[in-house]
Amino acid sequence: METAPGTAHAERSANQVACLRFLAEAGVAQTVGVISAETGLSRPTVHAVLDDLVAAGLVEPSNAASAGPGRPARSFRFVRETGLVAGVDIGPRGVRAVLCDLAGDRLGYAELGREGRVVGDVVRAAVEAAAKAAGTDLERLRAVGVAVPGVVEESGRLRASLVLPEVVGEPVAEIVAAELECLVTVDNDIKLAALAEQRGGAGRGHSDVLYLQVGNRLSLSIVLDEEIRQGRHRLAGELGAQRGMRWTRNAERGQLVWTSRPTGEAVLQAAAAGDAGAKAEIKDFCGQIAGRIATVLLVVDPDVVVVRCGGAAESATLLGPLEAAVAKELVVPERPPFVAAALGREAAVLGAAGHAFDRFGSDIYGVLNYPSPWNKLTQDDERNYQ
Repeated sequence: METAPGTAHAERSANQVACLRFLAEAGVAQTVGVISAETGLSRPTVHAVLDDLVAAGLVEPSNAASAGPGRPARSFRFVRETGLVAGVDIGPRGVRAVLCDLAGDRLGYAELGREGRVVGDVVRAAVEAAAKAAGTDLERLRAVGVAVPGVVEESGRLRASLVLPEVVGEPVAEIVAAELECLVTVDNDIKLAALAEQRGGAGRGHSDVLYLQVGNRLSLSIVLDEEIRQGRHRLAGELGAQRGMRWTRNAERGQLVWTSRPTGEAVLQAAAAGDAGAKAEIKDFCGQIAGRIATVLLVVDPDVVVVRCGGAAESATLLGPLEAAVAKELVVPERPPFVAAALGREAAVLGAAGHAFDRFGSDIYGVLNYPSPWNKLTQDDERNYQ
């Protein structure tokens, strides 16, 4: 019986993914025999798959490996350097970029001031700086993910933003794609940070994650079934869009105002050091926001709540008072654990890069259903930056 064309194509794609994934994880050249044994595919099938991957430029023959007397065994390696993917996080005062290879290994990282540059220029400058740090150029750049604060339409146009009002209305994806001549995806920075924490950070292993970030303003995002919850109008989690909504009594246009110290991070540091005034302010702050958080928990019922406020130590200091305040708002004992974010300020830029892999994987690799390399992207290893 002949195999149906659709079935044969799916099987071929699955075999390509199995071989390429094994070579990517191995990191060094492997013989056909080893690839066959590790993937469970027959040698003829492995040979056929490798021919396809070599033709696609994803795999190349390596130096022949000796296998005893007779003809040396053929070996192959994943050409991870054949393509590049970047992530960019645009903030009100600065921009950061990360550049990685096809295996997800981070090659270069850069942080720059915006200095009044338009969005296309600032993204290009950041990606070029990351490439310079990696000792490479952008000739092999295949895709870029961009994180911006605000409501982002599916097309990549920034519809609303209190942080970047000068960019509102601009088709960011189109502008960056024309500037860098590659595929571009754009989304909200907090949503991409939440995705990164779910994929490879403190929410790893959980399909439903609520991400809460306390900075100059308070923001949250939701990941359900391992996907960013956008909603019909891409407003899911945008509590600030509610008229008159204030997280705290002294918030000003969404900006959090602190009394014992100038920033939330400084207040948490002082609280961790035992300062009574800072501890009292944190307790009061948690009591003010607990009702809103409890409402979201009852609507979403997530597996875990990931909290970020400054670094890991500051985030951890906030967990106890916040969890206790939220517990007082609930009449049921069931509630998710609150955990400190693991990726810190890099969450959004890593989320942007990972989102580019998710969105354009088939174009990046030329292989259907190849998994995005989140495990490599989110590794906490500063040595990945050259």
